[in-house]
Amino acid sequence: MSNALDSSRNLLRFALCFWACWTISLSAAAQNKADLQKERDAIQAKIATTEKLLNQTASNKQDALVELRLVNERMSLREQLIRHHQSEIRAIERSMTNADSEIRALEGHIVAMKDEYARMIQAAYKHSLGHNPWMYVFAAEDFTQAVIRFQMLQSYSSLRKEQVEQIENSQLALAENRQSLAAKRAELEGVLADVRKERSRLESDRTQRQALVASLKGEESRLRAQVQKAEAEKKRLNDAIRKIIEAELKAERESSAGEFALTPEGKIVSAAFERNRSALPWPVVRGVLTGKFGRQNHPTLPGITIDNNGIDISTEAESSVLSVFSGTVSSSFEIPGAGYTVILSHGAFRTVYSNLESVQVTKGEQIEAGEKIGRVRSSNGQSILHFEVWRVQGNNQTPQDPSQWLVRH
Repeated sequence: MSNALDSSRNLLRFALCFWACWTISLSAAAQNKADLQKERDAIQAKIATTEKLLNQTASNKQDALVELRLVNERMSLREQLIRHHQSEIRAIERSMTNADSEIRALEGHIVAMKDEYARMIQAAYKHSLGHNPWMYVFAAEDFTQAVIRFQMLQSYSSLRKEQVEQIENSQLALAENRQSLAAKRAELEGVLADVRKERSRLESDRTQRQALVASLKGEESRLRAQVQKAEAEKKRLNDAIRKIIEAELKAERESSAGEFALTPEGKIVSAAFERNRSALPWPVVRGVLTGKFGRQNHPTLPGITIDNNGIDISTEAESSVLSVFSGTVSSSFEIPGAGYTVILSHGAFRTVYSNLESVQVTKGEQIEAGEKIGRVRSSNGQSILHFEVWRVQGNNQTPQDPSQWLVRH
């Protein structure tokens, strides 16, 4: 009888351990699913913003290049979403495999518990614990044996109750696992359907892109003239920004009696700005990158290169332009035909916000991160903010790639 009790206790310990592991597994799976859902929602929000901007752009055929860049961005997002769905499919398949293994283990566990329970009952009747347990105690040869038998009787009653409860709990877990597996199968079918939809939409985007490229190639002379005009305007802006930064540095050097250096406060601000590389907020609430930093080939015109000291962000009409970091307004000026530009100083760094319709800050004003600087300017149905980051070291002023400073969008 003692061996039967020990075996039953071991089986109960295994059951409790299995139950705890199964609960932890469910919790981890739920957390993983929540993370995947959050990532998917973020990608779909970006696609929605891109589509909204495309709808605005479609009404203006004068700047099909921006439309092409938006289509490229949407294609990239769709490919990202498909990869995300594929990761989700793999996660669901792994979860289904685990659930299937758990079901088989639970089924075997329940069979073992029922067999062990039956053997315990048989052993109990063999020792007269089933039909008249107190006679088993009173039939003891002495008091010591009676105490041992009484303790065994208590252990038997407690263990029998625990085993009944554990069998019921295991059966409940088995039912829940089967239900969970069925839900996972349905979820897998839903994700597979989403992948098919996104692939179909991606193919439509490719067709749209091919049509746009063909139309742009058919207007090469107009596009070349448009690019030349845009580059000339950009050069005016670049020259103005560089001259203003140089003038600011010259004034600082003159005020320091030839011992130009960052003040202790300037060093603190610079270090704080540096620490926020890849973590600065975007200068607009919603936007799509449609102009990259640096020298690059024109997407459709052979032999034409585009040089960009910053990035271009397509956003919604009348969007607010926000400071990406706390600083001081060092300059605010207007270039006819190109809107207003605001430059903020952050120690050894400058951030530049161009193509603004209006400005609501003044030179010398202290600005906090996220504070409104002005409103983006709309032209030909497009609302594009030009944003730059400059590092200032001694007499050198070097434009940085802003996408390396902004938080991944």
